[in-house]
Amino acid sequence: MIYSYYIIPIHNIANFFKLPSDITQHIFFYIINNSAQLIIDKWYSYISIHNLNLCYIANYIPLLQGHTLFGDTISYYDLHDKKLKITLSICAKYIKPSISDKIWWRNFAQYGFNGLTFTNNNYDITVQHNLFFFNRIFNYFL
Repeated sequence: MIYSYYIIPIHNIANFFKLPSDITQHIFFYIINNSAQLIIDKWYSYISIHNLNLCYIANYIPLLQGHTLFGDTISYYDLHDKKLKITLSICAKYIKPSISDKIWWRNFAQYGFNGLTFTNNNYDITVQHNLFFFNRIFNYFL
């Protein structure tokens, strides 16, 4: 990788021209720092695409509040919402459990399951699709 492409030829040139060790060391550190920065930038881009952007669009789903039969207030997502279905399909497709926060996504799915309390027709196709995607997201983090 870096060693064979840059470091070994620089080491050979430094030995051939008898460069002082501090100059050679400075060149090595410069090359290693640039390579490390490139790796960090690529990793940040990967995290941004596969986690931060998904959380960003998931936070735009309207979170509703309602009361259960026992008077408890719960937060939920409207399972009849077609925009929720589109957002969930994107999240379920691109989510990476290895770099995502398990607790955040499980709470997100729990809000979806709370929506069953306020759903009149559980056999509606949109409700079924939304429940499928919530179940898929929830199962990623078991």
